[in-house]
Amino acid sequence: MTEANMTARERDYSPSSCVENLDDVLADFLEQCVSSSEKYASQTHKDVAYGSAVRTVMDVSVPDGEGPFPVHVFVHGGYWQEFSKAESTFAIGNFLDHDSILVVMDYTLAPKAGMAQIIDEVRAGTLWVLRNIARFGGDPENITMSGHSAGAHLLAQTIAMDWQSEGFDACPLKGATLVSGVYDLRPLVGTYINDALGMDGTEAARHSPALHLPKSACPMVLSVGENETDAFKMQTQSYGEILAKAGFENDDIPMSGFNHFDIILELGNPDSPLFLAIAEQMGLTL
Repeated sequence: MTEANMTARERDYSPSSCVENLDDVLADFLEQCVSSSEKYASQTHKDVAYGSAVRTVMDVSVPDGEGPFPVHVFVHGGYWQEFSKAESTFAIGNFLDHDSILVVMDYTLAPKAGMAQIIDEVRAGTLWVLRNIARFGGDPENITMSGHSAGAHLLAQTIAMDWQSEGFDACPLKGATLVSGVYDLRPLVGTYINDALGMDGTEAARHSPALHLPKSACPMVLSVGENETDAFKMQTQSYGEILAKAGFENDDIPMSGFNHFDIILELGNPDSPLFLAIAEQMGLTL
């Protein structure tokens, strides 16, 4: 859809509406991913299956040494209908340089999968990491996660899963970082963003983390770029306030000068506030 044909609400939920040089930003994004994938190919276990669907796979990049290593799991964005783990490998070097495993998770995209299936897949992938990462030298007691855009929503829904039914007393993650997410999906109904997902108001509410808080949660970090739309800023602020009111620990990381797309590349920057927050959750000595 062209910007001229967008409604005001669609424009506010369109991340590209704040980015003048989007093609350059995305080209830089892809270039960093290709370079990183090639450089660390020998240390990456590709397409490790966590489910039976074609896209229920993950890449596991492991540092040299014996371990056990801290583990970080990244869930990519793309409004639940675009991108893949292939466009999500930009931070491998930074995590390996800090003697940590990086897991980049994929999942089935809409319209091949509805929202319920996508959430279930990311939850299954998370459980697979918790139960199997030790075979790659990972420490199952030191697993953190991050998610970007749609991935932040999926991570929030993962934290809110029924952990006790899976054999855990409480959320077993050491921390989570949610970047530029949408936590109340109801405003997306009636927009082009929902065309592939086909949610009605009831389903959008059912899958909104802001409306279904977890029984237990790990410490969380929430962040949104300075150069993002008011809708994304509001979603992050509102979700943080809801979590705080419910007694869940969460910190806000301001990211001055960043937009919806380049903000997540900062996970590959060892001096970035985002990475430093994750490193603190992991207990890394920097």
